[in-house]
Amino acid sequence: MGEKKQFRLPMELPFYTQQMTPDNWELEQFSSFQEADSWTMRSCGIASLRMVLDGFGKNVERHGPMIEKGEAAGAYKEGVGWIHWGLAKLAAEYGIYGEALRGKTAEDLKRELDNGYPCIISIAPFFQGGKPKPDGSGVYGKSGHLIPIFGYETEDGALMAFLVHHPSAFAEKNKAHWWVPMEQFRSSFSGNYIRFRPKGHIRQAVPADAAEMSRIHAASWKKAFLGMVPQDYLDRLPENHWQAVFQKNLEDGSLSAKLIYEGDFPIGVITYGSARTELPVGGVPGEVFADYAAFGEVMSLYLLPEYYGRGYGRELLEVAREELLQTYEGVYLWVLRENEQARRFYEKLGFAPTEETCLCQIDGKTLTDIRYVYRKK
Repeated sequence: MGEKKQFRLPMELPFYTQQMTPDNWELEQFSSFQEADSWTMRSCGIASLRMVLDGFGKNVERHGPMIEKGEAAGAYKEGVGWIHWGLAKLAAEYGIYGEALRGKTAEDLKRELDNGYPCIISIAPFFQGGKPKPDGSGVYGKSGHLIPIFGYETEDGALMAFLVHHPSAFAEKNKAHWWVPMEQFRSSFSGNYIRFRPKGHIRQAVPADAAEMSRIHAASWKKAFLGMVPQDYLDRLPENHWQAVFQKNLEDGSLSAKLIYEGDFPIGVITYGSARTELPVGGVPGEVFADYAAFGEVMSLYLLPEYYGRGYGRELLEVAREELLQTYEGVYLWVLRENEQARRFYEKLGFAPTEETCLCQIDGKTLTDIRYVYRKK
């Protein structure tokens, strides 16, 4: 028998049902039982979000008012259900930052829990993935239901089970503190989830952040581009080099940006938005060039050098990429050809190099950027 270990998040998540009945609809503050009953089959997202926010110690509304807030935030789409990014946006109103992630694994979920982040995951209802539906219409897929996850069990380091709450429209299928075996879990998990953490670790930048953003860029350039960009240029690069343009672009909405923090200290920034009609400053296209007007663009991603290699860059990129993919067919960015470390980083996260290049002049030296592309799956 191997060594078994159980891990649970230190926070306590309460259990809330999505089943509305003649006995609880008034307590859950609906205007009528008919309204409450209409949400019984389709409010798993709100039930799960209430559990997570309550676990963070937030004072959340009852089921009815929370559904109204979710609809107002664009978190629910008729015929589709609860939108992950919309639920993340709703969480921000309570001081909690949510990130919608896709194409992930059970091992990714374990890492999120190790970092202290509860998640809402997309699964087959009651973990019936691959099993026949009662009405004979086929088998259950790997999605259709949202539930919170907050613990796991391992044996000799291998994942054996996850700890979840399972809200349901049916009384007999409401199940709190359920240890789901990995075989059953893997057959039902879609790979999509929302990760939650206290707001402030990553936040949206505002014009007043322009100086801090420029400072991070300048410090990173001096380290990241050693031996690539002319040293005289790096030595002369002032902290406020990008401040004016960042402030202007954030004010007019032509650019979005996010800052990532360690404690109360900003240590990284990503800038992004719709595809630019012009190339990076001073750039001219290479011989091969295509139209990416339907794509979003990551214009820059920089960390203070002392925070390289800690996963902060990945977090920033994943957050911005998922936001862009809500609107665009894909995401692209430019990477300096000689910057092998950055190229490996982007390739590891699913970006593929193209044959398209952009040529830039810095202090008389011609530098070549390569376009990297991530396409919506």
